[in-house]
Amino acid sequence: MRRSRTARRSAARTAIAAALAALVGACAGPARAPSPGAMPPAAATSGSPHPAPSSAAPAPSAAEPPGTAYGREPAVQATRIETEALGAAAGRLSARGAPRTSSVLSLAARELAALAATGAEEPLAREHLRGALAHAGAYDPAPAAYLVRTAPDRAAAALADVIPRGTATHVGAGAAQADGSAFVVILASDRKVRLEPVPRRVAEGASATIAGALLGGLTRPRVFVTSPAGAVHEEAVTGGPDGFRARVAFAAAGRHVVEVLAHGRGGPEVAALLEVQSGAPAAPAAQPVPARRPAPEPGDASAAEAGVVRAINALRAARGLQAVTAAPRLTEAARAHSANMLAQGKVAHVLPGTGELVERLARARIAYRRAYENVARASTALEAHRAAEESPAHLGNLLQPGVSSVGVGIARGRLSSGDPTVYLTEILIEPPDDGAGSRLTPDARVREAIWAQRARLGRAPLTADLRLDALAREAAVGMRARDETDPGDVEVRALKLRRRIAAVDVFVVSGPGEAARSANVGDGRFARVGVGAVQGDSRRFGPGRLFVAVIYTD
Repeated sequence: MRRSRTARRSAARTAIAAALAALVGACAGPARAPSPGAMPPAAATSGSPHPAPSSAAPAPSAAEPPGTAYGREPAVQATRIETEALGAAAGRLSARGAPRTSSVLSLAARELAALAATGAEEPLAREHLRGALAHAGAYDPAPAAYLVRTAPDRAAAALADVIPRGTATHVGAGAAQADGSAFVVILASDRKVRLEPVPRRVAEGASATIAGALLGGLTRPRVFVTSPAGAVHEEAVTGGPDGFRARVAFAAAGRHVVEVLAHGRGGPEVAALLEVQSGAPAAPAAQPVPARRPAPEPGDASAAEAGVVRAINALRAARGLQAVTAAPRLTEAARAHSANMLAQGKVAHVLPGTGELVERLARARIAYRRAYENVARASTALEAHRAAEESPAHLGNLLQPGVSSVGVGIARGRLSSGDPTVYLTEILIEPPDDGAGSRLTPDARVREAIWAQRARLGRAPLTADLRLDALAREAAVGMRARDETDPGDVEVRALKLRRRIAAVDVFVVSGPGEAARSANVGDGRFARVGVGAVQGDSRRFGPGRLFVAVIYTD
């Protein structure tokens, strides 16, 4: 936290909601203590009674057939069963207006329906759903998926029984028939971004632009990429309120996962998820690999949570990272958040009445340097964790090298269809810098960080000033006593020491090294510095905080 003063978010009928992880300022990036001052035989789809995709969507290119690029909505001829299914879905999901028919969701739904018609045990398993979406060129990160097996003339009625009333911006329907039955899949999505075309396959070493516009009130777009080797990095994003763009280089051959993250009322959330193949794809297996059946969920919730911790540590061990240890107080904080998500039926980092992660950790009196949070929902705790791993930003949280403690909490419930669901929260933290490994006082360590940053910036060294030190320490003690970041009148008092210019930077941080972010450290007009730093617990900022004041003068 920083403030500166310068010198003057049933066998026959099955309904499955596939909810991928939603993401935190702490999730997609570190959460520090808040910084004071300082997320069909009927008509063709395009002519159906259900609205077609926005006219802003790019038209399919003759040189690029459907499914080879994300961000296109090719013309798809719906069957009679699919048309009836679309009507039934639109009737159930029109609380905020009729959803648009998405041809790419329909193509993905057809692939899943065809799989179900073969007798596959888990046709809507996460692996199949993600694969079908990628094949179709659909970038929707977590569409709800519904499957019914019924008589061909009963599809609409069967779907009305399993799709709960709600909302969606886009829907797709796919149908297949076998043994006199119709297998119908509905995919329903609440799209939060409109993307320009992005190729599904590129040459090894090629680049592509991820560009588009956020929808649904989302702001602050960010782009993350998981490489074929599993490394996660964030790309630079440019643009303004009307659109964003990021250039992504696919240097290594293999499967890259690209994610658009944005901030909404519930904190950071995944707006788009794309798989891009760089270079020639691996040869297909001789026999299709069946979807992994979810492992039975332990009856004891704590045992299920422990299983997720083991999965996190297995992932970290595979990357050569230290294991994390389950911390009881973090676990309780994670359980409380999952319980709140269950109560509100929503996967989010920010829920009404609970606040952001930093606020929840402060209320729980948990000290940390940086904190990261993943939230997800699935049929089991491990499936929810695996869904989180598919998101580059969530995966990046799990692979933070500095984290040492974790809290995993679940809350169990049931969907409107009666199917079981599990809400999962994972909180990982880096420990606070308590100075235990240093013989220097907090003041001296802050001064050391200031001088080192000054040198990195190529500025002349600063001279320590005892009178400024006294003023700075007085300001830091006062901030701790008042639990605020107002340093009082020390700037005016510094000027009375026969100085022409003065500036004060104040912080509430987890360790002295964070003082290197001081706003005025690189100002060449300053030649002298005074530092004051005192440790203490804070009702506002959490336990184990360091209150720091830095005064600069000529």
